Amino acid sequence: MNGITKTAQAFVPSHITGFFAAHRKDEPRLAGSVGCGLCLSLGATTTIESAPEIHDTKIYLNGALSEAPVSRYVVEKLAKEPVLVKTELSMPLGAGFGASGAGALGCAYALNSYFDLGLTANGAAAVAHEAEVTFRTGLGDVIAQNAGGLVVRLQPGAPGTGRIDRIPVPTMPISYVVHGPLSTKEVLSDEKVMATVNLAGEAALKELLKRPTFTNFLQLSRRFTVQSGLASDWALEAIEAVEAAGGLSSMIMLGDAVFAFGGAGAEALAGFGEVHTTTISQRGANLD
Repeated sequence: MNGITKTAQAFVPSHITGFFAAHRKDEPRLAGSVGCGLCLSLGATTTIESAPEIHDTKIYLNGALSEAPVSRYVVEKLAKEPVLVKTELSMPLGAGFGASGAGALGCAYALNSYFDLGLTANGAAAVAHEAEVTFRTGLGDVIAQNAGGLVVRLQPGAPGTGRIDRIPVPTMPISYVVHGPLSTKEVLSDEKVMATVNLAGEAALKELLKRPTFTNFLQLSRRFTVQSGLASDWALEAIEAVEAAGGLSSMIMLGDAVFAFGGAGAEALAGFGEVHTTTISQRGANLD
């Protein structure tokens, strides 16, 4: 691409975590989490447009002007002049789908293209990861969303610093029910809760690496849901209903939501709220 384009657009898949363990560091690019999660075809489409008439960048989220602090952090790091940032999200907000990470990562990709910054994929994504860690909205979504698929986070840190692998999976349907938002910041800031979560998450990762399969991921996520103590009563009831119908299910981390695969899982979830179905996304963040 030669010079500065008038618009640039990026797509980033959503990401749901099955289990995790947080690793806090003073340097945001060294902080992160280990664990495993799925990228889904629901996502964020971010468009950067020139705006010579404005003096400060304006960010729109689903058509409404927004503070969007995580994406704004990325803008302040990468933009050479004020622009319009328009992000359309097709995933639920505040429910563990990595919405803030998707918006920030799409912003980084699109700004890199718009201003011809010459950053690699990891270089652009590292800025988005730094933004997430700084605002405590996530620790491992960005590095997974940068890759796509079923992502195992082996070593914490930003893309280019952290280490991941992928478990090969087909593009399969995933159903889910969302009850409401859950504050990622509050959970990550509670040291007592996180001590239990981290112990369960590290154990789950160790077990997954012995047999890295999709089914084992789901089973270990289910076990983590119980051991971490994060699940609400309704979530545990929904998971049990899916299992009784022959499917596999777990809580989405960190959100008051449950996902399911196989059997009559989608039908079983219907008793707990509005059921939505999407598919696993094999592609990570990319320019449209």
